Amino acid sequence: MLFRSVLQNIRFYLGYWLLFFCIQSSYGLDDNQSWTSVGFEKKLPYSFKLKFEQELRLEDQASTFKQTFSEFSLSYSVFKGFKIELPFRYMTYKDKTKQRVSFGGSYKYSFKPVSLKHRTKYQRTYEKGEIPEELIRNKFSIIYRLNKKIEPYVSGEFIQLDDVHNYQLDETRFSFGLTYEFPRKNSLKIFYTLKNEDKTKKNPDEIGVFGLSYNFSL
Repeated sequence: MLFRSVLQNIRFYLGYWLLFFCIQSSYGLDDNQSWTSVGFEKKLPYSFKLKFEQELRLEDQASTFKQTFSEFSLSYSVFKGFKIELPFRYMTYKDKTKQRVSFGGSYKYSFKPVSLKHRTKYQRTYEKGEIPEELIRNKFSIIYRLNKKIEPYVSGEFIQLDDVHNYQLDETRFSFGLTYEFPRKNSLKIFYTLKNEDKTKKNPDEIGVFGLSYNFSL
Protein backbone atom coordinates (compact mmCIF):
# COMPACT_ATOMS: atom_id res chain seq x y z
CA MET A 1 0.00 0.00 0.00
CA LEU A 2 2.83 2.42 0.87
CA PHE A 3 4.62 1.67 -2.40
CA ARG A 4 1.42 2.23 -4.39
CA SER A 5 0.83 5.56 -2.63
CA VAL A 6 4.38 6.71 -3.37
CA LEU A 7 4.03 5.67 -7.01
CA GLN A 8 0.77 7.61 -7.35
CA ASN A 9 2.42 10.72 -5.91
CA ILE A 10 5.33 10.38 -8.34
CA ARG A 11 2.88 10.13 -11.26
CA PHE A 12 0.97 13.18 -10.03
CA TYR A 13 4.06 15.38 -9.69
CA LEU A 14 5.46 14.13 -12.99
CA GLY A 15 2.22 15.05 -14.74
CA TYR A 16 2.17 18.43 -13.00
CA TRP A 17 5.69 19.33 -14.09
CA LEU A 18 5.08 18.16 -17.65
CA LEU A 19 1.98 20.37 -17.83
CA PHE A 20 3.97 23.25 -16.32
CA PHE A 21 6.67 22.75 -18.97
CA CYS A 22 4.08 22.84 -21.78
CA ILE A 23 2.54 26.08 -20.50
CA GLN A 24 5.89 27.78 -19.98
CA SER A 25 7.33 26.69 -23.32
CA SER A 26 4.24 27.96 -25.16
CA TYR A 27 5.21 31.56 -24.30
CA GLY A 28 7.51 33.18 -26.82
CA LEU A 29 6.55 30.80 -29.64
CA ASP A 30 5.27 32.02 -33.00
CA ASP A 31 1.99 30.16 -32.46
CA ASN A 32 0.20 27.54 -30.37
CA GLN A 33 -2.05 25.04 -32.11
CA SER A 34 -4.38 22.21 -31.20
CA TRP A 35 -4.77 18.91 -33.05
CA THR A 36 -7.81 16.78 -32.22
CA SER A 37 -8.62 13.52 -33.95
CA VAL A 38 -10.70 10.38 -33.84
CA GLY A 39 -9.71 7.13 -35.51
CA PHE A 40 -11.12 3.71 -36.31
CA GLU A 41 -9.09 0.61 -37.11
CA LYS A 42 -10.07 -2.89 -38.18
CA LYS A 43 -7.92 -5.99 -38.41
CA LEU A 44 -8.24 -7.83 -41.71
CA PRO A 45 -7.21 -11.35 -42.75
CA TYR A 46 -3.59 -12.16 -43.65
CA SER A 47 -2.02 -9.61 -41.25
CA PHE A 48 -3.59 -6.57 -42.93
CA LYS A 49 -5.15 -3.66 -41.03
CA LEU A 50 -7.39 -0.84 -42.27
CA LYS A 51 -7.52 2.50 -40.46
CA PHE A 52 -9.48 5.73 -40.87
CA GLU A 53 -8.66 9.01 -39.10
CA GLN A 54 -10.43 12.38 -39.04
CA GLU A 55 -8.53 15.34 -37.58
CA LEU A 56 -9.19 19.01 -36.89
CA ARG A 57 -6.32 21.49 -36.50
CA LEU A 58 -6.66 25.00 -35.06
CA GLU A 59 -4.06 27.81 -35.20
CA ASP A 60 -3.68 31.39 -33.89
CA GLN A 61 -3.52 30.28 -30.26
CA ALA A 62 -5.90 27.41 -31.09
CA SER A 63 -8.70 29.86 -31.94
CA THR A 64 -8.88 29.75 -35.75
CA PHE A 65 -9.51 26.96 -38.24
CA LYS A 66 -6.34 25.81 -39.99
CA GLN A 67 -7.26 22.54 -41.66
CA THR A 68 -9.13 19.29 -41.37
CA PHE A 69 -8.19 16.02 -43.02
CA SER A 70 -9.51 12.55 -43.66
CA GLU A 71 -6.97 9.75 -43.94
CA PHE A 72 -7.34 6.12 -44.97
CA SER A 73 -4.40 3.76 -44.54
CA LEU A 74 -3.75 0.10 -45.22
CA SER A 75 -0.93 -1.60 -43.33
CA TYR A 76 0.62 -5.04 -43.47
CA SER A 77 2.54 -6.75 -40.67
CA VAL A 78 5.55 -8.38 -42.34
CA PHE A 79 6.75 -9.97 -39.10
CA LYS A 80 6.59 -9.18 -35.39
CA GLY A 81 7.49 -5.54 -34.85
CA PHE A 82 7.83 -4.62 -38.54
CA LYS A 83 5.04 -3.30 -40.74
CA ILE A 84 4.61 -1.37 -43.97
CA GLU A 85 1.86 1.18 -44.55
CA LEU A 86 0.17 2.97 -47.45
CA PRO A 87 -1.84 6.07 -46.34
CA PHE A 88 -3.93 8.48 -48.41
CA ARG A 89 -4.91 11.86 -46.94
CA TYR A 90 -7.40 14.46 -48.20
CA MET A 91 -6.84 17.89 -46.60
CA THR A 92 -9.20 20.86 -46.55
CA TYR A 93 -7.93 24.37 -45.75
CA LYS A 94 -9.74 27.72 -45.68
CA ASP A 95 -9.21 28.36 -49.39
CA LYS A 96 -7.74 25.21 -50.91
CA THR A 97 -7.52 21.44 -50.79
CA LYS A 98 -4.57 19.07 -50.99
CA GLN A 99 -4.13 15.32 -51.47
CA ARG A 100 -1.27 13.28 -50.06
CA VAL A 101 -0.05 9.77 -50.77
CA SER A 102 2.61 8.12 -48.62
CA PHE A 103 4.52 4.90 -48.29
CA GLY A 104 6.38 3.94 -45.15
CA GLY A 105 7.65 1.27 -42.85
CA SER A 106 8.23 1.02 -39.11
CA TYR A 107 10.06 -1.32 -36.76
CA LYS A 108 9.41 -1.62 -33.03
CA TYR A 109 11.83 -3.47 -30.77
CA SER A 110 10.69 -4.23 -27.23
CA PHE A 111 12.61 -5.20 -24.13
CA LYS A 112 9.96 -4.83 -21.47
CA PRO A 113 8.98 -2.37 -20.18
CA VAL A 114 10.78 -0.25 -22.82
CA SER A 115 10.20 -0.20 -26.58
CA LEU A 116 12.22 1.55 -29.30
CA LYS A 117 10.52 2.44 -32.56
CA HIS A 118 11.73 3.87 -35.86
CA ARG A 119 9.43 4.93 -38.69
CA THR A 120 10.52 6.16 -42.10
CA LYS A 121 8.07 7.49 -44.65
CA TYR A 122 8.07 9.02 -48.13
CA GLN A 123 5.19 11.37 -48.88
CA ARG A 124 4.06 13.31 -51.94
CA THR A 125 1.50 16.13 -51.62
CA TYR A 126 -0.56 17.45 -54.54
CA GLU A 127 -2.16 20.89 -54.82
CA LYS A 128 -3.90 22.29 -57.89
CA GLY A 129 -1.61 24.57 -59.87
CA GLU A 130 1.45 23.75 -57.75
CA ILE A 131 4.45 21.45 -58.14
CA PRO A 132 4.00 18.32 -55.97
CA GLU A 133 5.89 18.48 -52.67
CA GLU A 134 8.03 15.48 -51.76
CA LEU A 135 9.22 14.76 -48.23
CA ILE A 136 11.18 12.07 -46.41
CA ARG A 137 10.22 11.70 -42.74
CA ASN A 138 12.14 9.80 -40.05
CA LYS A 139 10.68 9.45 -36.57
CA PHE A 140 12.33 7.89 -33.51
CA SER A 141 10.33 7.00 -30.39
CA ILE A 142 11.00 5.65 -26.90
CA ILE A 143 7.95 4.09 -25.22
CA TYR A 144 7.68 3.00 -21.60
CA ARG A 145 5.06 0.49 -20.47
CA LEU A 146 4.13 1.94 -17.08
CA ASN A 147 1.36 -0.63 -16.50
CA LYS A 148 -1.28 -2.49 -18.50
CA LYS A 149 -3.08 0.75 -19.40
CA ILE A 150 -0.57 3.61 -19.51
CA GLU A 151 2.34 4.14 -21.92
CA PRO A 152 4.30 7.42 -21.73
CA TYR A 153 6.55 8.20 -24.69
CA VAL A 154 8.97 10.71 -26.17
CA SER A 155 9.77 11.10 -29.86
CA GLY A 156 11.76 13.13 -32.36
CA GLU A 157 10.93 13.50 -36.04
CA PHE A 158 13.12 14.92 -38.81
CA ILE A 159 11.45 15.96 -42.06
CA GLN A 160 13.50 16.50 -45.20
CA LEU A 161 12.30 18.39 -48.27
CA ASP A 162 13.22 17.14 -51.74
CA ASP A 163 14.68 20.11 -53.60
CA VAL A 164 15.54 18.61 -57.01
CA HIS A 165 16.69 15.38 -55.29
CA ASN A 166 18.76 17.39 -52.81
CA TYR A 167 17.11 16.62 -49.49
CA GLN A 168 17.27 19.45 -46.95
CA LEU A 169 16.11 19.41 -43.34
CA ASP A 170 12.85 21.38 -43.45
CA GLU A 171 11.15 20.64 -40.13
CA THR A 172 11.75 19.01 -36.75
CA ARG A 173 9.17 17.80 -34.22
CA PHE A 174 9.91 16.83 -30.63
CA SER A 175 7.03 15.31 -28.68
CA PHE A 176 6.09 13.71 -25.41
CA GLY A 177 2.80 12.30 -24.21
CA LEU A 178 1.04 9.19 -23.07
CA THR A 179 -1.40 6.62 -24.36
CA TYR A 180 -4.15 5.25 -22.12
CA GLU A 181 -5.80 1.99 -23.11
CA PHE A 182 -9.48 1.37 -22.47
CA PRO A 183 -11.34 -1.95 -22.71
CA ARG A 184 -11.70 -3.52 -26.18
CA LYS A 185 -8.33 -2.01 -27.15
CA ASN A 186 -9.73 1.51 -27.55
CA SER A 187 -7.16 4.14 -26.64
CA LEU A 188 -6.70 7.82 -25.82
CA LYS A 189 -3.48 9.69 -26.62
CA ILE A 190 -2.53 13.06 -25.10
CA PHE A 191 0.61 14.80 -26.31
CA TYR A 192 2.57 18.02 -26.71
CA THR A 193 4.77 18.73 -29.74
CA LEU A 194 7.32 21.47 -30.33
CA LYS A 195 7.74 22.10 -34.06
CA ASN A 196 10.38 24.05 -35.95
CA GLU A 197 8.99 24.73 -39.44
CA ASP A 198 10.66 26.03 -42.60
CA LYS A 199 14.18 25.49 -41.31
CA THR A 200 15.55 26.39 -44.74
CA LYS A 201 14.51 29.99 -43.99
CA LYS A 202 16.62 32.42 -41.97
CA ASN A 203 14.06 32.52 -39.12
CA PRO A 204 12.19 29.21 -38.80
CA ASP A 205 8.77 29.23 -37.14
CA GLU A 206 8.51 27.72 -33.66
CA ILE A 207 5.08 26.25 -32.94
CA GLY A 208 3.69 24.42 -29.93
CA VAL A 209 0.96 21.81 -30.44
CA PHE A 210 -1.40 20.41 -27.81
CA GLY A 211 -2.88 17.16 -29.11
CA LEU A 212 -5.70 14.78 -28.23
CA SER A 213 -6.52 11.61 -30.15
CA TYR A 214 -9.05 8.83 -29.53
CA ASN A 215 -8.88 5.54 -31.39
CA PHE A 216 -11.57 2.86 -31.68
CA SER A 217 -10.66 -0.75 -32.42
CA LEU A 218 -13.48 -2.42 -34.36
